[in-house]
Amino acid sequence: MNALKTNIQNLAMLSAVIAFSSCETHKKVEIKEDGTEVVKIREPHQDTIDKVAEPAMKTESVEGTVSEINFGKDGYTAKIETASKENYFVTVSHSNLKDHSQYKEVKKGDKIHVVGDYWKNNEGENQITVRELH
Repeated sequence: MNALKTNIQNLAMLSAVIAFSSCETHKKVEIKEDGTEVVKIREPHQDTIDKVAEPAMKTESVEGTVSEINFGKDGYTAKIETASKENYFVTVSHSNLKDHSQYKEVKKGDKIHVVGDYWKNNEGENQITVRELH
């Protein structure tokens, strides 16, 4: 009876070891026409998960008049209106500017020219993370 219990424990331990080790190695087995097996093992640094590629950020250059301004912790978001009556929300902060010396505060009515990463928020509003402020 004792031997049976030991054998069952050993079998359970062996099963656990096999299960855990099979999770770590990802093998791809190919059998050639001559009957030989070719085993390729995925290295841990190889990513096998399908990922959706992020689209490259579009750069936009916009000039307009400040119609609103909301200050934040390290900068502000200004709503600017272009000559063609388009509105853009431009976020200006020290950390996002390529040249930190370009940082300046603006006020309502100021004309500014910005260059930065363009995107639309969930409401479809034009947004620019400013990289250059002129």
